[in-house]
Amino acid sequence: MSKFKGLLDAVKGGEPEPEPEQPKQELKTQQPEVRQSQKLKPEKVTEPQGEPKRGRPKGKRSDSNYEQVTAYIRKDTHTAVKIELLKESQNGQKQEFSELIQELLDEWLKSRS
Repeated sequence: MSKFKGLLDAVKGGEPEPEPEQPKQELKTQQPEVRQSQKLKPEKVTEPQGEPKRGRPKGKRSDSNYEQVTAYIRKDTHTAVKIELLKESQNGQKQEFSELIQELLDEWLKSRS
């Protein structure tokens, strides 16, 4: 019986039908109703090893060789660097801001040894 049957009967002016009583033992052993959509579990599909994966490549954030750091630099310096990097990318030389910082820090470390 629908859980809204009693409400529907009340609106129509009829008496709600009494639910058939079930013995208490049956309630304990009775399995809950499972919807068909819950019965169907998606199969795990694995891609062949030889083909590259689809979607975005993993970024530096998920690479354990990189660590995010924060540094305070002047706004005018940051803006000028971004403009120069954009000019270079128009000429076919694309370099990210973090790659530039990495390169400059590597050079600084070499000069210290």
